[in-house]
Amino acid sequence: MRDISRLGAAALALSGFVVCALGPAAAPAQTPAASAPAVVYAFTYTPAPATGTPRIISVELNSNTLHAGGPIDIRVKTTPDVTKVTSGNGRHKGDLTAMGGGLFTADSKLPHVGGLLNVAIKLHIEATTADGKSTSVDVPVRYH
Repeated sequence: MRDISRLGAAALALSGFVVCALGPAAAPAQTPAASAPAVVYAFTYTPAPATGTPRIISVELNSNTLHAGGPIDIRVKTTPDVTKVTSGNGRHKGDLTAMGGGLFTADSKLPHVGGLLNVAIKLHIEATTADGKSTSVDVPVRYH
């Protein structure tokens, strides 16, 4: 996962809370840039097969059990005509970064929401084309 201070403007919304990374922050001149460790996507959600476009082909997360204060890494694969992907829960959502060719990613730290609750939520992923056509999937995850 990349250091949150090195992210561009990105946001991820979960369970009514929004995590924003505002940046980029300037690194001290004497500190060499460390290479980011490879992201491991341990959970893959594959929607039911569909025809036409746009289509969400898969949603990958670092885990389907997300922890308050812990990392969240998302990679969404779509048809090449998709120009924007958002993720969120409820009315709060954030954009993923387009990596090209139907690939979108985001990574951040999740908020501490208090309590020891372990709740099931659905991470809503929406893919949109330049002409406004869209499709979406709801990815089941656990949050505590």
